[in-house]
Amino acid sequence: MTVLEDDMDGRRTTLKAAVAETIALRILDGTYPADHTLPTEADLLGELGVSRTCLREALQILVGKGLISSRPKHGTRVRPSVDWNFLDSDMLTWRRKVVPQHIILGELVRVRELVEPEAAALAARHADAQTVSEMREALHAMGIADGARTPETLDADVRFHRLILASSGNALISGLGACIENALRASIVITSDPRVTDPIAIAQHAHVLEAIERRDAEGARAAMAELIGLTRAMLVRAGALRTG
Repeated sequence: MTVLEDDMDGRRTTLKAAVAETIALRILDGTYPADHTLPTEADLLGELGVSRTCLREALQILVGKGLISSRPKHGTRVRPSVDWNFLDSDMLTWRRKVVPQHIILGELVRVRELVEPEAAALAARHADAQTVSEMREALHAMGIADGARTPETLDADVRFHRLILASSGNALISGLGACIENALRASIVITSDPRVTDPIAIAQHAHVLEAIERRDAEGARAAMAELIGLTRAMLVRAGALRTG
């Protein structure tokens, strides 16, 4: 079977990206182990049914994500996992396909707990009036469905949190936006299940914003920690996240 498309988010992707994902998933699930060479170019071309140019461009994508390396006369090898760029947005998406949900959610929530309270504290010191206004708009958009979760309120929720990261005054923290977005979207898939009653915590988001507006760094840190704590508790109740 040739790899022609990927249905991620209902969008058709380029063939090059689809081939990169196919090989990446085999690396992530151990089909192609670390420190081993990939199948030969001829074997991959025969299996995937793509052009040599397409395959080589796909492999370059994986080189950029730290998954593989290529050396003349040594072939293309899978790099040790310590070299993988786990925070890359594609890697975050790919790992969700091969790693058990509770592990992925546990990792993502832990990153949020480590990063977002401090980002909120920094935003209280550095956010300008325009960004605070945009946060206010995102908060308003989160409430348009009376707390229900819709694609529009999800996008607003993601935007609210990414604005906080971006206004931290630290480019590296802002760069974690893809990771935080994956965490939000992954957890909201669970909270959108009809069996789980979890309306958007509008009031708690508002507490975060109010602390940022009054330049209260400690208050913003505490409010964000409480907000993420609500998410963790909900995921545990839903059985999607283990305690500890």
